[in-house]
Amino acid sequence: ALKTWKVLVRLRCCPRRATPIVQAILVLHHVEANRYAG
Repeated sequence: ALKTWKVLVRLRCCPRRATPIVQAILVLHHVEANRYAG
């Protein structure tokens, strides 16, 4: 699922800074998935 997020392609920072970004993306992804699930 994370491969569909274009921001990760341009992400050029250390893993320590990338972790909260990825976590936020996952939260948004789950919120969006739950909205369409019903």
